[in-house]
Amino acid sequence: MIVVRDDDYTDAIERLESAGFDRSVPNRAPPPEIMEDHPNPQQVLKDINAGYKRLDRSCAVFDYPQGDPAEKALQVYLIPNSFAHVLQEDIPHSSTRIGDTAQTTRFQSYGSLYYPLEQALVESFVKAAIEEERDAGFSAWGESLRSWVSLMTGYLEVDNDVLDMCPDRQAVDWYSHNFGRIHEANFGPINRRITKRLGSGKEMPIDMRGSPL
Repeated sequence: MIVVRDDDYTDAIERLESAGFDRSVPNRAPPPEIMEDHPNPQQVLKDINAGYKRLDRSCAVFDYPQGDPAEKALQVYLIPNSFAHVLQEDIPHSSTRIGDTAQTTRFQSYGSLYYPLEQALVESFVKAAIEEERDAGFSAWGESLRSWVSLMTGYLEVDNDVLDMCPDRQAVDWYSHNFGRIHEANFGPINRRITKRLGSGKEMPIDMRGSPL
C-alpha cells in the first residue's frame, strides 16, 4: 500500500502507469482448488469484494509490471491520505536527495518515502476502522484493520500508551475500549503466550514479543 497526499493522488496514478504498472481491480479470488468445486464461484468473489466496498471506491489498484515471475500476482494499492489518515502536515513534500535517511517519532524516511512507525501506523488503522464502522458497519475491511492492530499489540512494542499523545480523542477512546486500558480493565491483560497447538497446554518459553515467560 502506498499513501499519498490527496493533491498528489492523480499525479501518483500517472507516475505508476508511466512506470509500467497496469491499472487493475483487487484480486481477492480464493485458490483455484476452492473455486473450481463451488457451484457459483462468481457469487463467492462478489460476496468477498462486498466487504471492501469503501476501500475499493477510495483507492487505485495496479498490477506489477510484467517480467519477474515472483511479482506476477502482486498488486499495489494507492490510497489518498484522506482515507488512510497517516500523513501529517509537518512532513515535507520532497527530500533533497533520494539517499537521505531520517527518523522522527512517527516515521522512518528514505528520501521522499516515509515509512510509518508503530504510533503512526496504529493511529492510521484506528481512524480508518472508526470511519469504516460508522459508514459501513461490520465489514471485512473493518475486521482486517482490527486484526492488524491486534497483531501489532501482540508482536510489537505497542502498549496501552501508544495513542496517549494523539489529539483525536475518538481514536484514543476506540483504542482503549478495544485493545488498551479499558479493554484490559474489563478482560484482563492481553495473553501473549504462544502454544504449540491450541489446547495442548504446551507453551513456548517466550511470548509473542520474544520475552521469556
